[in-house]
Amino acid sequence: MPSTCTSVAGGCPGARARRDTALTGAADSGAISAGRITTDHRADSGAWLISPTSDFWLASAGGGVLLLAIALVLQWRGDRELRTADLLLAELHLGATYDAVFRRRLWQRMPLEIIAAPIAITAATYYLMLTDRAALVTTVVLYLAAWHRGRQNFGIARWYQVHMGGPVSASHRRLFRAAIYLPMLTGAAYFASTAPLYEGDEFLALALDPAIVQALAVVAVVGVGAYLVFAARHRARIHPGEWWLVVANALAFGSGYVLGAWTMSFMLVLALHHEVQYLWFTYAMARRSSSAGELRLLASFALWPALGLSSWALCRLSDSDWVPPFLVGGLLCHYWLDGRIWTARARRLAI
Repeated sequence: MPSTCTSVAGGCPGARARRDTALTGAADSGAISAGRITTDHRADSGAWLISPTSDFWLASAGGGVLLLAIALVLQWRGDRELRTADLLLAELHLGATYDAVFRRRLWQRMPLEIIAAPIAITAATYYLMLTDRAALVTTVVLYLAAWHRGRQNFGIARWYQVHMGGPVSASHRRLFRAAIYLPMLTGAAYFASTAPLYEGDEFLALALDPAIVQALAVVAVVGVGAYLVFAARHRARIHPGEWWLVVANALAFGSGYVLGAWTMSFMLVLALHHEVQYLWFTYAMARRSSSAGELRLLASFALWPALGLSSWALCRLSDSDWVPPFLVGGLLCHYWLDGRIWTARARRLAI
């Protein structure tokens, strides 16, 4: 990653990470050039969001094992129960974004990004949906959702990478990016080329030849495989959380080829991992910046997610034509805000 951070997808390191990197950068680079490793940051508790075990199961979905298990359960039992979980978790994780905005008082320092831009996005959503252009909005949501989920995996994996002193080499940086983005692009292309609807709504589909879609899958498999070979060769310098997330990201997007991209099952494998992971990350960030006790922090963190869930429930009780654009606009605002509140600039301006 360049010197600036990306969205939560951008995985911004905290001050401690910057300090650790500055202190150990020269020693690490010398050790690497000499072909030996003298520092392993994985033993440092600050190199994990909260702990190795919890990060493995919640942030990395068991290194992808849990995602594979969910896919098998969906094939066997169907997805009715998990649809309910998705509805609840989706609203909770939207609320977690507003908790981060409120907790860090970013609206005071970034009024254009935090207040003006969401208003403009919501207004545009209303205009398009109330003028019979809902298919265009659905298409935008589809591609932004894929991008958002891939970037979140990238960002959190990058957070782990920074806490190990950064990429091992330029090859590591390139292979890491390819291993995240290729499955994301392949999964999105496969979905857009084969799915008749997106969560029950029409969208502007792609018209890719099936051979092209299959070729993209092969390229993605090769890209992930090349990264894992590199990671195995340099495992002392690559944080386990990084390659766990690479594998989980590949399995999540690749599950569409097994479950069928047109099914709700595929969406659930992606969505459930994304939502749990985001809640875990935002809670970990709140925990790092708070001196409150664990129960008090948990209660304060739960406030905005609960408000988000409550507002969604109230909206669902209404049959007004003005409600769907509000809900879709809220989702698009989440994508926007999530791309702004975890940047280096937001970290500098946070109170």
